Amino acid sequence: MDFFLEQSDLNSDRALLKELNKGNQLAFDQLFYKYGNRLYGFALSYLKNDADAEEVVQDVFTKIWVKHEEINTEQSFKSYLFTIAYNIIRRKFLNNAKEQSFKHDLIETSLIEDHNTVDKVDYQSCIDLLDQLIDQLPPKRREIFILRKKEHLPVKEIAEKLNISPKTVENQLTEALKFLKSEFSKENLGGLIFFYMFLSSDI
Repeated sequence: MDFFLEQSDLNSDRALLKELNKGNQLAFDQLFYKYGNRLYGFALSYLKNDADAEEVVQDVFTKIWVKHEEINTEQSFKSYLFTIAYNIIRRKFLNNAKEQSFKHDLIETSLIEDHNTVDKVDYQSCIDLLDQLIDQLPPKRREIFILRKKEHLPVKEIAEKLNISPKTVENQLTEALKFLKSEFSKENLGGLIFFYMFLSSDI
């Protein structure tokens, strides 16, 4: 019985995909209605966050619409859909891990070795504060800072990428670091948080 249901489901998908290949919006809407909630539940089981799960569903179906002319009507659309979703979720995990590593590096490698007080540092508070302060940087300065400190791009490459001079890149990085150091110094963190980048000539 289940086999016949699956075959019927597959045939229904194929009919909808053939229409989707032609750019039929109604076919797209029907596929979204059919699989949207399933994808959401799948994403939520991994990400544990409503907004992130909704974003995965949106990203998946955006990709489906962009590539609607190329979708193979003979393949299992369900498998195709969930493979895309899985890859997006996987990238989110990798990006989140990279983001957390970036923040921890900025904080942990800059701690002064004071064993009497180091245990009192609230690392999550430091990370949250760092997030907030980076968001407060002017857009261009923030972009340059992230490219250099998170993506580890050379100054020259950033200059070429943004079509500005290397000197401008260095100046923007210097200003970003001054701002972060100044703001961190205002917080009651026991004087422990000093970014290693302030102590290095490697902007």
